Order: sequence, then structure tokens, then C-alpha cells
Amino acid sequence: MELRSIIVSVDVTTPDSAALRYAIDLAKTTSAELIGLAADQPDLTFAGMDGGVAVDLYAMEQTEVETQLKRAEEAFRKLVPASIKSQWLAYVTTPTAALIDAAATADLIVTASKTTTTFQEVQSTNLGELVVASGRPVIDVSHDATKARLDKVCIGWKDTREARHAVADALPLLKRAKEIRAVTIDEGDYAAEKDSLDALIAWLRKHDIAASCEVITNPEGFVDVLESTALSWNADLLVIGGYGHSRMREWLFGGMTRRILRNNSLNRFISN
Repeated sequence: MELRSIIVSVDVTTPDSAALRYAIDLAKTTSAELIGLAADQPDLTFAGMDGGVAVDLYAMEQTEVETQLKRAEEAFRKLVPASIKSQWLAYVTTPTAALIDAAATADLIVTASKTTTTFQEVQSTNLGELVVASGRPVIDVSHDATKARLDKVCIGWKDTREARHAVADALPLLKRAKEIRAVTIDEGDYAAEKDSLDALIAWLRKHDIAASCEVITNPEGFVDVLESTALSWNADLLVIGGYGHSRMREWLFGGMTRRILRNNSLNRFISN
């Protein structure tokens, strides 16, 4: 599969973001269409108020949302070079709901998650929900990314449905990488884990992709050993399968996926 269409989540408050710059560069590199998407909605707490004051406040909020969406579109069209085929989508809803709704129109979603605990979190992308519900791979861009570099790609491997799906989804990007390292964390059965990595390397070779592999021992039980390994290697992208536990664990954002999502220093390619 080749990348033909990329959706990027455009922040209505700061449209010129790391996610947009990354997506523009990736679209240029892959000759893909770029779909800019912005979403916002009025503060729905006004809906529970009585009287004309609530109506007036809600109307003011609605007008401000429409203004912000228009500004985001203007910024998007200004930043995207004419050489890149592009289109614009605007939604009056949450960014997460909008991206899930539009996901069928693209091969890949690019976003940048936030960690705020204020109301703004509701209005920004919920990465966990997006990964689980969109049916598309997601690149969550690090806070300081400006270019879609793909020289070094690290695959966080475990022989699960989600990891296999993620590697298959990432093939268009893996084909562009100069160096690929697949790593798995030793969980007590080194022989089986190494055999699984070797099978992955053999499968990649069938797609004309060369990669090395390593089983990482972690006797101290560090929870961030995968992401620290990727960072120490200066990986441009970490490919992982997301939410391989029960639906309850997915809902609570537990396990390895949740820990990796907290790290804002990595570009993460996540597929479920």
C-alpha cells in the first residue's frame, strides 16, 4: 500500500503546529494529498442554563468557534505549498469525534496529543480513543518535530495482532527508512521472542526491507525501556501496536501503550 491521503489535525488556537509542519513534509515526501481538519464546539455547559442569557452566551460561543475555524483554514492554506494537493474539513464537534468521522477518507492520521487536564483536553485530541476507534494508523507527533524524518525507524515488537497490524500499516514508511531496528522486551522466553523477531525480519525482507533485531533484557523492570531505547538510538519514528489488552484496559489506557503515549519526545506510529 502507498500513502495517497493524509489527514492532519489542525489546532484552532495554534494552527502552525508541529503536527501540521510534520504532515506537510510527509505529504511532500510521499506525494500524498493532505486533508486539513479542524474542529471545535461551544462550551456545552451553557445548554444547561435557563433564560435568554444562556442563549446569548451560546450564540457568542458559536460565533467564536466559526471564527476560529475560519482562521485555522486560512493558516492551513497559507502554510501548505501549492504543489501539494489539499482540501479542508471543518467540524463543530470535538477534534476526536471529527477525526474518527473523517478517517475513512484517508490512509493515515497525523496529530499531536496534549496532556493538559483542563477543559482544553476535551477540545484537543484524545489519542487513545482515536487509535481504538478510527480504524486508521495514527502518527502522534512529538512536541518539537518540524520534519517528517524517516532515516531511523524503531519497531516495538511483540507477536500480537496489534503489532502485526501496525507493521503492515507502516510499510509505506518503512520502505523509505535507511535503518530499521525491531526490538522486543524480554519477558522470560528469550528463544521464542528471538524466533518471533527473526520471523518479522524475514517477512520484512519479502517486502525488500532490511532490518536488524534485538531482544532487550530488562531485569530492573523499567516501564519506559522501549521508549528509552528508541530515544537513545535517536529514532525518527517508533512503530507500535496499540491497546492489546482487554476493552477495559483500553478504556483505562493501561499497559505499555499508555506509558508510551505519555512520552512527548517521540514520534509514534500507532495502529490498532
